[in-house]
Amino acid sequence: MENQNRAPQRSGTRQNLKSRGMFMHAWDIAEAGADSLMDWLSRAGLNTMCLAATYHDGWFVHPHHSRHRAFMAEGDVCYFQPQFSLYKETRLRPQVAKLCQKKDWFAEAGKKLEQYNLQLFSWTVGTHNSRLGLKFPELTQENVFGDRLPHALCPANDEVRTYLFALCRDLAVNHPISALQLESFGWMGFKHGHHHERDLTGLSDFECELLSLCVCRACQQKAEAAGVDVEKLKARVKAILDGAFREAPQRPRGHPVSMKQAEALLPELKRLNAWRAGFLNAMLSEIRTRSLAGTTCRLLLQTGPDPAAAELVDGFACASYQQTPARTLTICRKASRQLPRNWSGLLQCFVQLGMGVPASESQLRAIVRAVQNGGCNGINFYNYSESPPKMLNWLAAVMKEFTE
Repeated sequence: MENQNRAPQRSGTRQNLKSRGMFMHAWDIAEAGADSLMDWLSRAGLNTMCLAATYHDGWFVHPHHSRHRAFMAEGDVCYFQPQFSLYKETRLRPQVAKLCQKKDWFAEAGKKLEQYNLQLFSWTVGTHNSRLGLKFPELTQENVFGDRLPHALCPANDEVRTYLFALCRDLAVNHPISALQLESFGWMGFKHGHHHERDLTGLSDFECELLSLCVCRACQQKAEAAGVDVEKLKARVKAILDGAFREAPQRPRGHPVSMKQAEALLPELKRLNAWRAGFLNAMLSEIRTRSLAGTTCRLLLQTGPDPAAAELVDGFACASYQQTPARTLTICRKASRQLPRNWSGLLQCFVQLGMGVPASESQLRAIVRAVQNGGCNGINFYNYSESPPKMLNWLAAVMKEFTE
């Protein structure tokens, strides 16, 4: 008989699905009621409610809501009632969603977890916050041209980091969450989805990455202290981007097409990226020691496996959205093999229910089997509000095979 205390072998082999979750929002609970929704989760073979504690705005189609089909989410708010005393060292404060001002739906779910044999993950959005970015533009990312990214708070700013620590502490000590699942606890990209967002130049993903590269005062001071010549970096990155703007739709001879190529041309860029990676890992370490102190709350990232952060966090994630079972298996195996062989944390695969895939109950079953065979020990379906009801109805039959 297998030793149940032995750490799982992360080599792309079959794992038990210890965490079987669903991304959800407070508006799901407000519509259906906590008991009805949590009972459905349990009967669907799931054991984890991944509930948004903070979330950005969005314009969504809700195909099975009892009263509407199109829904505009309130922008950059929190879906719990904060302990504001924790935020006294920063001007940044969570804005409570109108939906939760009279009733804390996050807390309501927390009260009923044991009754339905569920655990609660706090789906927590950090630096992605247009509300706070527009109110405090000096705390947002600033690119090499001096442009601010209004949706992106800069994590190198001490005040922003203090806010993130307080947010994590607030959730960890005041709610019965099993894990903080962090989204956007780092630098954001240039593309955001703002109303009528335009780019007639046709910038590549890499060029957008350069256009969002933050060199604000906080970044510049901290990077320079680590030995980065930021002024030289800014001049060179400007030149690369201006070449794209000048020659579009073509590009100048020798124009880099990837971050790896750009780092080879510009060693200062490589030094900056190394500093950024180390800075974010140090922030994760501080969240664990400062925000989660005295709790049993785990720290999970919604980003792919990073061996350098494996000792700092309890989990990573990979995503298989609109992917076949074969492709899902490849994605999960690749993610699994990036981790230390005896690493015992949670590796989730996010599977989207919608956009035509899965196309059938049998294909969904094959996708979940691929997640398990690919070495992941967790799955999280995205997401309850937006998923077609037919796909949600497949879960109960499918998940019977994968429950412990």
